[in-house]
Amino acid sequence: MSVNIKKNNIDELFLNLTENPVGMENKDFRLQLSTIYQLFEDEFEDAFVGKNTPLRNTNMYLLENGDFFVTPTNNFDFYAKSKGSLFRFRSEIKEIDVDGNKQDMIGYVIKQDIIFDYFASFNEILNFEDGTPTFNYLNRFAYTVMKIVEKLHFIPVVKQTENLFQIKYEIYKNSKDVTNAINSIKSAIPADFITNEDKYGFNKLLASFLNYIIFKFLHIKATKFKDAKAAVYFIKDASNKRFFRGNDLALAISEWLDEIYIGKYNILPEFEILKLTDDEYQLKINVKNIHTGEKHRIEDIYAETVHFENYTNQEIVDLIEKQLTYVARYYPELEEFFDEDHQFELNMNLNEVYKIIAQISYYLQKASIDVILPEGIDNIITPRASINARVKASRMSELRDIITSNGASATALNDLFDFSYTIAIGDDKLSVEEYEALTKDAQGLIKYKDHYVLIDKEENAKLIEKVKNPKITDKNKMEILHAALSSQMDDYDFDYDEAFANILKDLTKTEDVPPPESLKGVLRPYQERGFKWLHTNIKKGFGCCMADDMGLGKTIQVISFILKQKETGALKQPALVVCPTTLLGNWVKEIKHFAPAIKTSVYHGIERQLDTKADVIITTYAILRIDIEQIKKQKWSMMIIDEAQNIKNPDTSQTQAVKQIKADTKIAMTGTPVENKLTELWSIFDFINRGYLGSIRDFQKSYAIPIEKFKQSNRAEKLRLAISPFILRRLKTDKSIISDLPDKVVLNEYCYLTKTQAALYQSVLDNLMSDISKLNGINRRGMIFKLITALKQICNHPYQYLKSGDISKDVSGKAEQLVSITKQILENDEKTLIFTQYKEMGNILSTILNDELGVNPLFFHGSLNRTQREDLIKDFQENKDSNVMILSLKAGGTGLNLTAATNVIHYDLWWNPAVEDQATDRTYRIGQDKNVMVHRFITLGTFEEKIDEMINNKKDLANVAVFEGEKIITELSDEEIYKIFSLGV
Repeated sequence: MSVNIKKNNIDELFLNLTENPVGMENKDFRLQLSTIYQLFEDEFEDAFVGKNTPLRNTNMYLLENGDFFVTPTNNFDFYAKSKGSLFRFRSEIKEIDVDGNKQDMIGYVIKQDIIFDYFASFNEILNFEDGTPTFNYLNRFAYTVMKIVEKLHFIPVVKQTENLFQIKYEIYKNSKDVTNAINSIKSAIPADFITNEDKYGFNKLLASFLNYIIFKFLHIKATKFKDAKAAVYFIKDASNKRFFRGNDLALAISEWLDEIYIGKYNILPEFEILKLTDDEYQLKINVKNIHTGEKHRIEDIYAETVHFENYTNQEIVDLIEKQLTYVARYYPELEEFFDEDHQFELNMNLNEVYKIIAQISYYLQKASIDVILPEGIDNIITPRASINARVKASRMSELRDIITSNGASATALNDLFDFSYTIAIGDDKLSVEEYEALTKDAQGLIKYKDHYVLIDKEENAKLIEKVKNPKITDKNKMEILHAALSSQMDDYDFDYDEAFANILKDLTKTEDVPPPESLKGVLRPYQERGFKWLHTNIKKGFGCCMADDMGLGKTIQVISFILKQKETGALKQPALVVCPTTLLGNWVKEIKHFAPAIKTSVYHGIERQLDTKADVIITTYAILRIDIEQIKKQKWSMMIIDEAQNIKNPDTSQTQAVKQIKADTKIAMTGTPVENKLTELWSIFDFINRGYLGSIRDFQKSYAIPIEKFKQSNRAEKLRLAISPFILRRLKTDKSIISDLPDKVVLNEYCYLTKTQAALYQSVLDNLMSDISKLNGINRRGMIFKLITALKQICNHPYQYLKSGDISKDVSGKAEQLVSITKQILENDEKTLIFTQYKEMGNILSTILNDELGVNPLFFHGSLNRTQREDLIKDFQENKDSNVMILSLKAGGTGLNLTAATNVIHYDLWWNPAVEDQATDRTYRIGQDKNVMVHRFITLGTFEEKIDEMINNKKDLANVAVFEGEKIITELSDEEIYKIFSLGV
């Protein structure tokens, strides 16, 4: 039995969290809380593993005070002595209800922390045959809760009394797999386990064990926080004084912690404003499930006339009231919704509508509450100060030099431009006098021509003052560029003359530079354009974001640039590449294949050393975070981050570590520059061109809120124009790309074994090689086939070989790679086929993809009858929601037409290129009008890599039409076999 729980996204958890609670500004609260979660992520998994012996025939009953009654005691005595306990437990007689009958039993009353400690040491569900139902239940209960903690599904909450408060931890239940895990252990409680449910039942046991485990782990790691003032609140299970110098610390911390989970629920309120008359409006609240799309009026939820799948109405009410209470802090009118009579509607005039739009939009965004506005006011405009800039003729060459230089110093703009000022309403430009006449005594929303204009008296006075007495601050190169490209400067609209436009045109013109001479391979035309774009931008001092679609070759374009730098002598210091662990092998292989002249070093593993004589040093985000102090001391010619969405949250220690590195050039690579929020794009630009998009608060005000909450297309266009010179994104569907691509693109996806896989691989190899050395003839060949099958299964996933244990992606390098690639395919709204040789592996992959991505793959295998097969094919070909099909290679390798797929993943290879091609041809055949991406999974350092190289070498002989890899291997000597199958570096 296994517990499958996806790791909580801590980036999302901390997205809205400010540095500190109000009134506690010098404590580093967010940093310390982030450190706590990072510790659990890095070090919790094995923190409690011990060598306790399971207790045979020992019952453990939960008493009404939370202690346990253990009976009989002989095996527990043995355990206590093995731990060196000198304490003699006193026998007591307790009346226990067994099968409905009261029985007097002799046993020990044991404090819960002793029992918790004992069961925490088991790192698996034992299913102990000699264990009692209560013993086996506590084993399963403890393992499940520890998995929930290991996967970071817990949040701090404030518990307070009149004068004291303390931080406790609760399970964060915003995940289906966590809810399922809790419901599973709750439903499995043995009938007689809990002696008094009313006084001490499942929920109290769950809370007690969760907090015991968390606080004990934090106690073990307490030295990590010795200089941290704020950490004391989170790492000690102790009470604190609630009031200090008149401040309510409990309230301040509680309100601060609200930011962790606000906006992250699956069930969210939605504000809908209805127009009754020109000045009469009504606020209604909907409740929606963001995953299923279900939506109901809040009054129907309270009346229980409608229901959400998988939720009780009371659970919905609790979630919604928690979120509305948060918004009510900033919009007290919402409190009417909580009156006893529950009016469920709020009447308002136009100015009150304005309040929602203008004054609390920031808090609505943080809570992920959408606002539906009535037609007519759904595109409200605000007046804007506007500048028109004309380049001074005598300063033209100076401006050109500033824009094209690598300097970062600021320049006085009044020396470069002549400015004139107006106020813009839509496309109209008004003089100050005209505008003052229009807005005299106005407040809220007013009608101007065909628009509603938002007027705030206080802001309006500031706007007029800004135009009458403008203050333009000095600007550096990046700030001038952002102003020109986005048409915004210092909260002014920014227009400029043709002379400045020509300078910008020259700046963004791509240089015609030839690819590096020593590149082993030919860049496709669009890749050569990408290489030239990189070279041009970086030469002019700009960082770049390479955001091409998956499969278009971002890596080779960047490698070509590095190689060109080496050839021209510009690579004076090493280049640092930071990527997820799953891509380490790909970088090594790609550089070796396309640019062998580049000396590469991998900085990873226990005995890692920084080889500063290498041209390129490759490491992972995790190692960078751990070794940041050492890495940031090195001088780097450039820094490249792959899968740059890993720094999408500016607040995480990982992102902060990446941004501490100083390098002459910064390149970000990602197929998904924005996954959920525009602030993710800001974080990437903060890495490649620091300061270009301003501070994060400025960015939210200028772009994120207007675009995300109020769908302002003009702001979206300004952002697109601002970033376009520094981000290159081409899609496989682009007309300029399709003609450059071959019909079928084959990509080797290299994976590493996890620690679990490597240990299992070596153990099985040693044992079976010992057996092989003792056999001859057909018995020897049979044992070699057994070895091949076992190691294939281990490379696929340990669960396939062991038939038990952890079934998650975390214990398999291939599974991690599969989830990453499939996620990108689904984000691109494409379909994929996944081939495996094993039906049982297909079942494992189906479970993993469902757990990680929420998809239910179709599964085509040999046990299906003809009708079932035809139904699956039709579903995949015609149903837009059926995006993933898993096929066992023998069942799905021939005779099928699955042209709806534009991606093929070979999870395990057949070692026969003809068979592999037959499978690929299920989608790459007549009727396919799109390019097909083929992903071949190969585990580095194993026999998979070595045999793939053998096959590629043989392809030149006769296209290996009849190569039978397994048969050839059986004819090799023991020494040759061990050489092929042994683990490499």
